[in-house]
Amino acid sequence: MSQGERQDARNAAKKADARENLTPEMLVREHASAVLGLCIARMKNFHDGEDVMQDVFLKAFTRIETLRDHTRARQWLLKIARRMCIDHFRKRRAIRPIDEADAVEDRADCGDEHTLRVHAAVSKLPAGYRDVISLYYLDGRDCAGVALSLGISNAAVRRRLTRARLMLHELLAEDES
Repeated sequence: MSQGERQDARNAAKKADARENLTPEMLVREHASAVLGLCIARMKNFHDGEDVMQDVFLKAFTRIETLRDHTRARQWLLKIARRMCIDHFRKRRAIRPIDEADAVEDRADCGDEHTLRVHAAVSKLPAGYRDVISLYYLDGRDCAGVALSLGISNAAVRRRLTRARLMLHELLAEDES
């Protein structure tokens, strides 16, 4: 057996092992924070983000057999999350918006005032910057991990992080004044 054939056999064994170990519990345990961070950033609301995250995992559990490469489960889940956030907004367009007088005040257990302000500012960022911020800070990934998830270069991640931080600073400064 040649070197290349041995490497192919090892890769096939790794994929088979990953497929056997891929359970719904493992998906939630390892990837829930990434999916939740993306959903909150996209939905601009903590509670809607949680709802969409639950729908993402339900859809993933029912379609887990469509995942070809089980080592890319996180990217697969994030792709589902992005699409479900878009679907959520499409469905919401048909619904009449709630008047501000009818709106329920934020729950006290969502976090302190500063956290709510930061989440509100992140939700105002353009989608590309919002994704980078949520993956880097909320999911705790490094630049290489963010780049891999979004399919962009490390340099692009660093540029977007710098620009997003500046935008966040300006948004938070405006909010204080």
